[in-house]
Amino acid sequence: MTTGNDRVRRVLDSRPVDRTPVMASFIAAGAEWRGIPQSRIHLDVDVLVSTLLDISSELGLDGAYISSDNWIIHAALGGKVEFVHDDEPRSRQHIINDWSDLDHLRVPVPEKAERMSFMLSAARQAVTRNKACLFLEANIDSGPFQMAGILRGAGQLMLDLVTEPERVHKLLEFCTEVACTYGRAMARTGVDGVQFGDSTASLVGREMCDEFVKPYQARVVAAIHSAGVYPFLHVCGNSNHLSEHLAASGAACVEIDGPTDLARTMAVFADRAAIRGNVPTTMILEGTADEVSRQARQCLRAAKGRRFILSPGCGVPRGTPMGNIRALVDAASEG
Repeated sequence: MTTGNDRVRRVLDSRPVDRTPVMASFIAAGAEWRGIPQSRIHLDVDVLVSTLLDISSELGLDGAYISSDNWIIHAALGGKVEFVHDDEPRSRQHIINDWSDLDHLRVPVPEKAERMSFMLSAARQAVTRNKACLFLEANIDSGPFQMAGILRGAGQLMLDLVTEPERVHKLLEFCTEVACTYGRAMARTGVDGVQFGDSTASLVGREMCDEFVKPYQARVVAAIHSAGVYPFLHVCGNSNHLSEHLAASGAACVEIDGPTDLARTMAVFADRAAIRGNVPTTMILEGTADEVSRQARQCLRAAKGRRFILSPGCGVPRGTPMGNIRALVDAASEG
């Protein structure tokens, strides 16, 4: 019997597969489905693992997304994070307000940094409990460009690209070392894939992407790959203008959001990487199961049998019916 783990690996390795695998990321929705405040996922390893693994199995998904929030690295570098009872953690603080602040930062030791060690513990527990049934994709927060935007502020970073490009390169060098170090540590937990997001990169044009995104992103992808796991790259928003870059990124799988043209992206990729996506989350949230199923079948037709993992374009929002995720699994099973 084919397991979800095997099904996803076959797609990533360009091997024949019995059907298109299905995955979904559902932290906020998962807490709601379990009737627990979201903070319990962010603060309790046991709750995080049981919620994400068990629901993935119950829904018939082929993999589980092991993540908490996008402030892990921020906290590891000394940033203050506020944990809200029933919402995502947040921070109102930028770590690098003056460029001299960068000189005082050091690359964290993931096993000792409080929030990083929390996620590493969750990943290890998930591996033990999973027994290789589901494909485990563990998140390490942010790629270099997105991380720079978190540390400096996304708006300020966009100005810095024009006014102080050399300082931005120095910041990106640091962010790359942080992401590589955290990525290698996550790979050592035994998960199958390590994912990072570089969604802020969708805000820049091709020339700036070539200079400020590609070389640093490639180093993180290479570090994850050399650690023996599959690198996953997530980009929110419309990434049509970055399709060629994403295809050449070296990632085993690129996750694209709902606004991106799947058929066009597939054509540009030409089998250089698998694609995960991209049923719009608005459809997942607001549509009926039948409407979600029709949209899923459109994605399957656009993929045309190429290396594809069916999923929502981004994280499943709170308020989403579980039946809408089952509709994705049903659509893939029906072919």
